[in-house]
Amino acid sequence: MINYKQLLTDFGSIAYHHEQIRSFGFGDLPQITNDILTDQEPLYTRMYIVPGNIVFNQNQITYQLSLIILDKINNDLSNLSDVMSDTLEIQKDLWTILYQSYTEQYGNFSWNLLPQDFPTVTPFLERFETIVGGWTMSLSVIIPFDYNKCTPPVYGDYNFPQDQEFKSYKLILQNLQLFGQYHEQIHSYGFGDVQQLTNDIITRQEPLYPRMYVNPNTALFHSGQIEYGFNVYIIDKLSIDLSNQQDVLSDTLEIAKDLFAKLYLSDYSAEWNAQLQPFFERTETGVGGWLLTMTSLQKSDYNRCVLPTTTFSNGVTWEELMNLWKLEAQKWEDVKQENI
Repeated sequence: MINYKQLLTDFGSIAYHHEQIRSFGFGDLPQITNDILTDQEPLYTRMYIVPGNIVFNQNQITYQLSLIILDKINNDLSNLSDVMSDTLEIQKDLWTILYQSYTEQYGNFSWNLLPQDFPTVTPFLERFETIVGGWTMSLSVIIPFDYNKCTPPVYGDYNFPQDQEFKSYKLILQNLQLFGQYHEQIHSYGFGDVQQLTNDIITRQEPLYPRMYVNPNTALFHSGQIEYGFNVYIIDKLSIDLSNQQDVLSDTLEIAKDLFAKLYLSDYSAEWNAQLQPFFERTETGVGGWLLTMTSLQKSDYNRCVLPTTTFSNGVTWEELMNLWKLEAQKWEDVKQENI
């Protein structure tokens, strides 16, 4: 089974064996002109991968990547046409390798990576301290995957509920927290707004990593069911020199796979096409990982008979309604005075 780090290794191997590519990198776009291995400007021509979204599909995972081939451009732009021509030829080479490599001698990439459709290649020109230009290939790669709930490293083989009546939103949150507690690689769990992502509201200190953090998303009312949305952050701490970012993204993605496998095969019915976005945040602590945007479908018959309401009818005027609210406020004020 190919994990994310192996996927990046495969692309790095293609770059290493191409005669015109002199350096390889991976990360977010601001790091494109910095070689994290040497902490210096890289050699050109350079191949650089920016992580894109990931989609959990049935029996497969789709990985989206931006594959950039760039070279150094003279300050007077005199070599611009050469750079754009040469880097586009390299992009053609890379696509050919992915599309037509069916033997072990040439990497078996066409069997293992399954590129989806023919990609769009967009011109790239950026003025950092060095002017660089080239082309960006927007690539989608499909890799088969078995969502087996028996394989995730979870203590006691914890599973989400099966064949249980849904009780409340809080019950989902409690079970997500239990997953975080029982997963062998997750060291802290949180729930709330994104601003608290790197702050443990219980200890008021930076949390332990890797961390699972749940942020509520939209709920949609449908006929006979309710769709609950969640943003789930799976993050880990990045080294100052970013030397572990491949490991961080690969390891946290494996945790996200574990979570989705458990949810999909439970009564919470995680929906296919769940989206994952790469996440890099440079606060006091640099963290990286994935944001999993997913939904859970739960049945609801919208039963009027069980609602916590008293009987009422139309026809009340605005003035009468305001008077009722004044009486209600006075009632609670009386209760408060009795308890003093």
